[in-house]
Amino acid sequence: MQAQQLLQKPAHLTWEESASYGLTYYTAHRMLVDRAKIQPGQSVLVWGAGGGLGVFAVQLAAAVGARPIAVVSSPDRAELCMSLGAVGVIDRSEFPGLPYRDGMTAAEEADRVAAVKAFGRRIWEILGERTGVDVVFEHVGKSTFPASVFLANDFGRIVICGATTGYNLTFDVRHLWMRQKQIIGSHFADANSCRRANALVQQGKIKPVMTRLFTWDEVPRAHQLMYENKLHGTVSCLVGAPRAGLKSYAETLAALEAS
Repeated sequence: MQAQQLLQKPAHLTWEESASYGLTYYTAHRMLVDRAKIQPGQSVLVWGAGGGLGVFAVQLAAAVGARPIAVVSSPDRAELCMSLGAVGVIDRSEFPGLPYRDGMTAAEEADRVAAVKAFGRRIWEILGERTGVDVVFEHVGKSTFPASVFLANDFGRIVICGATTGYNLTFDVRHLWMRQKQIIGSHFADANSCRRANALVQQGKIKPVMTRLFTWDEVPRAHQLMYENKLHGTVSCLVGAPRAGLKSYAETLAALEAS
């Protein structure tokens, strides 16, 4: 461990809240701020907006004055994303034909294209204009990437950090070169990026969105809930702490002595 790798804990957060956001938030910050370089007024489509990456993408876009559009899978996640600054939400379950999969027939592919176009019209309704999005926050991969390339505006950017549905991507490259779009790869973050991102949390501009706290014995259950897509935001696990809700070393020491 090097000194430059240490980050100051936000004083207003509990230990468990402080532990919950690092990996996904710093990844989202690098994607949108450092790599895609989002600007005020730009539109940002966020896939999986209710998850650990998405809740931070929505907040970051809103914090710089951009217009985040949240793609979610349930009403409660839609409500969460709107509370975090989304200008609109799209329930992906309304577009069952949109995901790409290997081995699609010609008829299925035609239905997929129609679903993507209908999805694009929903974006028009949210933005109030017939346009694509300036930035697509992509981490789903195979099933959504063809749609991401299509839905990006002329000169738009698709920034990607992962591919949970598959790494081999198939899409119509004509939408890329004819409209001069960019595909931008991103990963976690370096120390400088982490410090800048953490400062926004310290200032209260970004919330950790911790929605569940598990004990060590509940870790298997937490993994199962993640697998079943039944969690949203971030989660934490309390290990060796006297209780939840502590914020400082002195407070924690006193709680340990009293236990």
